[in-house]
Amino acid sequence: MGKNKAYAQRLKEIEGSERDTLAIKLCDEVPENAESYGEDFSFECAIFAELWEEGKKPLYINNKNVLCGGAVYSGLGCKKLSKEDFDYGMETTVGQNKAYATREVLRRVNQQIPHFFKHHKYMVVGKLEDIEDPDVVIVVTDANRVMRLCKVYTWKTGELVHGVSGTAWCANSLPFVYREKTMTFNMGDPPSRFLMQLDPGEMFCLIHYDLLPLIVDNFENISDGAVA
Repeated sequence: MGKNKAYAQRLKEIEGSERDTLAIKLCDEVPENAESYGEDFSFECAIFAELWEEGKKPLYINNKNVLCGGAVYSGLGCKKLSKEDFDYGMETTVGQNKAYATREVLRRVNQQIPHFFKHHKYMVVGKLEDIEDPDVVIVVTDANRVMRLCKVYTWKTGELVHGVSGTAWCANSLPFVYREKTMTFNMGDPPSRFLMQLDPGEMFCLIHYDLLPLIVDNFENISDGAVA
């Protein structure tokens, strides 16, 4: 994992990100070098935010640990719900001052999000330097630094970086990067920003791990913006 430590250090040196870079990895065997989340449960974004605590080691979760729909969007699949649980979930999601105006609106949103066709038993989440060969890297920083990450990718590949916004952080962030093996950015949504304690100017950038060397190696090749 020495290369990931170097990547994490490089991101901090060049981009000055104050938060640790996180990484996630799906698997079907109980992961080594990671602690189980046990019988606890929370919103998936809140679980991820726990890894920013000082000295926090990697942990692994399954869909029973996830209180929200994040397990579906991150490749863990949905746990079985009773009708009562489903109806309660709808009551907290649909309506005024909630996530969506109606169930029809929620259905329309879900039709626009890529879906996983294979579900995995576990997800490991931790700081980048602690996860060997992760799937996706999560950077949280200000808009200018996210812009630079995106610019590096386009400078090298000619591909544009597409952002997704308007729904839950997990739906905005994970399916597209997993399915397309690309990168994306978004602002999250009110609950995720609250649970992850983001500052007003911070936003998310998610990068497929296969692209990370390209990003890190080409920082110095993009314009600093100074126009003569």
